[in-house]
Amino acid sequence: MGADFGVTAWGRTWLRTIESTATSAPNPALPQARTLARRGAVTITTVGGGAIRAEVVARGRTFPVAIDVPLWGRGEVAVVRKILGRVGARDRRILAGEIPDAIVADLKDEGVSVAVEITECVVTCGCTSRRRPCVHHLSVVYCLAQRVDEEPALAVALREKRPPRARSSRPGETGRILLTEVDAASYYGH
Repeated sequence: MGADFGVTAWGRTWLRTIESTATSAPNPALPQARTLARRGAVTITTVGGGAIRAEVVARGRTFPVAIDVPLWGRGEVAVVRKILGRVGARDRRILAGEIPDAIVADLKDEGVSVAVEITECVVTCGCTSRRRPCVHHLSVVYCLAQRVDEEPALAVALREKRPPRARSSRPGETGRILLTEVDAASYYGH
């Protein structure tokens, strides 16, 4: 069982950056990276404005990972907005972060890529591995693909020049607050 990655076209675009079929042999770190992501060892704290920030817990240590992604240029942003506008950018689903998979193909047809090659990113990791990308970087991309599957608008926010969205994201978290965590007196102003 376990988490699936790349179940939407949005998430698959990010998976292809690390699971390229163009390479002669698969990266031997991918199975370990998938395991870390499935196990909940990756916490993404920031996604947006060209930045992904995360922490990966492996072998009892926490490794901070920072991935800087190139932003879209003005022309690309204009194309994205035009295409989103055609499908109803004010639609409730889109405002909630859900964007139809067909938009990925529409963007590609217009020359706009949702994801970027791993070599185009600037990555720092707190580990000492000489292998690049390291297993922590790869596990963050798996977790990102999963988050983007759940909320495709994150893929757009990541490539646009907007303030990043800072919130925790372990697999299974919904971003909702439990009622037991709300102080009724202060919430209702009593």
